[in-house]
Amino acid sequence: MNSTFHEYEDSERLPRLLGREWESEIFSVYLKHYSNMERILNIYGSAGVGKSALAEEFQKQATRLGATVIAIDAAKIRTVPEDFSRQVLFQLDLLDSLSSLSDPDFIIRASIDAIQKRSKLGPAFLFIDTYELLEPMDDWFRDFYIPQIKDRCLCVISGRNPLSSQWTESPFWKRSIYRMPLTNLDFNSVVAYLRTCGIVEPEQIYRIWKQTDGLPLMLASWLSGHNNGEVVFPSLRDDGDQRHPEAITFGLTPEKMPMTKPEAAIYARTDLTHREKEVAALAAEGLTNRDIASRLFLSEVTIKKHMRSIFQKVGASNRTQLLKLLMD
Repeated sequence: MNSTFHEYEDSERLPRLLGREWESEIFSVYLKHYSNMERILNIYGSAGVGKSALAEEFQKQATRLGATVIAIDAAKIRTVPEDFSRQVLFQLDLLDSLSSLSDPDFIIRASIDAIQKRSKLGPAFLFIDTYELLEPMDDWFRDFYIPQIKDRCLCVISGRNPLSSQWTESPFWKRSIYRMPLTNLDFNSVVAYLRTCGIVEPEQIYRIWKQTDGLPLMLASWLSGHNNGEVVFPSLRDDGDQRHPEAITFGLTPEKMPMTKPEAAIYARTDLTHREKEVAALAAEGLTNRDIASRLFLSEVTIKKHMRSIFQKVGASNRTQLLKLLMD
């Protein structure tokens, strides 16, 4: 393995995607401690939240540090094992070496052997985007393909949905999956992003943030329309003049960052500890206990204890009731 792969000094770090610093830091840990990490990194979130962009950033980081990177876009292949395997071989510049008469089983085996050989030489990453399109192949991929790769090959699986319970409850996989849920960009990240694009007027920034909800795709659409002389807001709600008064006077400083109503209500409470406020805010975003545990680097058992304490203090019996009480 190339020694520079482990010598990942701060001065050599690649630029991070705005608003995805935490996720980039997690991946840098994967690069540093490659042989000790989970085999599956699962990136998931709604359409337009930036899953593909983040995966591409990870690919650049891995390539820069000498790893073998295999990138498969499920939207560009047929959902059959042979096509998936052909794409793997194509990515490794080995497809032309196969006979045109090769049968599907041989092609599948050849792709597994190719990944295994590369992973013996050094770190290997298999990136799969739009994984929800590969649902017909999910059983095959989970139960046959990946287990056949005996040497270390880390898979980064991106899709709209988290991996199913057949993955997370499997004795073979449940301890080998790191979940990375993506949500919309927060206000400070939107500010930084728009400033890099030359948009600095506080009122304009705040309105863009409110209208796009920090969704990367909507922000990109706005900038595309802005650069072409048109302002394009696909499927945006009109919030009229209901603007947060602090947003116009805060000077874009973090301490005066506008909060959503649940988040503001949570942090305004005096009966919750700081950690309980963090947990409650993430729960209000819709994250599961497991996702919250990953985000805060705590165990799922600890998160459950915090949630029980939060329910008791707020007077709620479940998450739906918790959110309703906070919104009232």
